[in-house]
Amino acid sequence: MLPTRLFASVETIAHGTAAETICIALRNAILADIIQTGQALPQSELANGFGVSIIPVREALKRLEAEGFVTCLPNRGAVVIGLDEEDIIEYSRIRALLEEQAALEGVRNMTRVDLAHVEDAYEAFVQDGVAHSGSLNRAFHNAIYAAARRPRLLEMIEDLHIKLDRYIRGHLVIEGRKAITDREHKAILDACRARDAELCARLTREHILEAATISVDVFRRQVAEEATVK
Repeated sequence: MLPTRLFASVETIAHGTAAETICIALRNAILADIIQTGQALPQSELANGFGVSIIPVREALKRLEAEGFVTCLPNRGAVVIGLDEEDIIEYSRIRALLEEQAALEGVRNMTRVDLAHVEDAYEAFVQDGVAHSGSLNRAFHNAIYAAARRPRLLEMIEDLHIKLDRYIRGHLVIEGRKAITDREHKAILDACRARDAELCARLTREHILEAATISVDVFRRQVAEEATVK
């Protein structure tokens, strides 16, 4: 059975938004490990839980399949899937290339207003605890990338972030890692202030790849621990 808090996360579903609402609820539950890899997602149970017909449930599952969160198996229906180590590494390298380019163009096109947004995002990340560090980390980098005025590039970066989020968050919860990330962000911010696009791009790439390496190590330990328990 699916966890009751999945359905409790949605108070009401407005007319015409059922598929989107269900998609968001399921995606968030997967990202938060409320629903884990291998969990079946029966359409009838989802429809009953959310109080809707099968049609928006089916549409939501199709969207999640396109995003790489679920797969449809014969005789089982939709099942939550995860990435393996090679997937995480490959996606992280692609993400580093795209974000390096976004940082380069962001600094080159950055206005004073754009820089103020970056500075505000930096301060928010530094002042907040670990609890919201994932979203605030993204907000800092996205503030730089937004200055590039490249919506399709940002869309590709966001797609990769959605795929990787449940794996790349691992490095932020390691003791002492937040302070290191603060320093790395400060160096990136200083490059923005100096209008040094090449430096900002290089620091961004190194920052992402280092975080990815640590997150992969965390992932390996989790896999090993799960294997031991089994």
